[in-house]
Amino acid sequence: ECKQVSGSFKARGAYNYLLQTQEAADAPLPGVVTYSSGNHGRAVAEVAASLGFPATITVPETIDPSKRAAIERAGARVIEAGRTSESRKKVAEEIVAETGFVMCPPFDHPWIIQGQSTVAAEIIRALPDVTAIWSPVGGGGLAAGTCSLVRAKTEAEFYAVEPEGATALAQSLAAGERQVLESTESVADGLLPLAVGETNWECLRAGPVTSVTVDDATIRASLARLRHDCDVAAEPSGAVACAPLLMGIEPWLSNARAGAHVAIVSGGNVDPARLERILSS
Repeated sequence: ECKQVSGSFKARGAYNYLLQTQEAADAPLPGVVTYSSGNHGRAVAEVAASLGFPATITVPETIDPSKRAAIERAGARVIEAGRTSESRKKVAEEIVAETGFVMCPPFDHPWIIQGQSTVAAEIIRALPDVTAIWSPVGGGGLAAGTCSLVRAKTEAEFYAVEPEGATALAQSLAAGERQVLESTESVADGLLPLAVGETNWECLRAGPVTSVTVDDATIRASLARLRHDCDVAAEPSGAVACAPLLMGIEPWLSNARAGAHVAIVSGGNVDPARLERILSS
């Protein structure tokens, strides 16, 4: 998905959501607001520009410079709002109240999940007998869409991979109910929401899902393998789902069924200077 429009899978959900919202309104939208660590914000900015209405994106103070630049190139207004997804969401909701713009949620909505599920639909169409699909998890839009398609269309296994410092899904599955973390931290900056979305959680708890966590050292090694050996221009978050396969992490691989395994490289938006620091650390 690093070769996708907007450089990540996020364009799929953003486009589906905004098109369906506009069709339901039966009129051009006055504008759109969203909150994002970067990739969803870029997707919303570019989709909004293509549909002809303004966009405002609230982002973390620590946003990757290349992601901010891409949002601004698309013509969107960028507002820094703290460091957590909750602080960005709060500011975005205030802007909606002030302007009457439409909120485009980053992951917690059926139309977003539906759009993201087209990744899995393409995998299943290309490989009808796929044995397993591996997806990264942040807020859960891509994972929920993938899990739902796997459940409905195949007998494949589904693996949901999270950074060790942001295990909202793993903890929710262990507890049997949706958990909200106090904080998250990882080199995979696109996978740091404090919780999986409520709608996404309902999709994921229905399974099938095997939760996998990987530490930052493994994510960096996976990123290096993708870029140097596979010529795949991933960002850190995009290298997460591949990490167990590329790095041979046990016990996941020894317990997995033999056959065709597909890992989703979810995006490739990363500042060159930051990438160099990550790969050299």
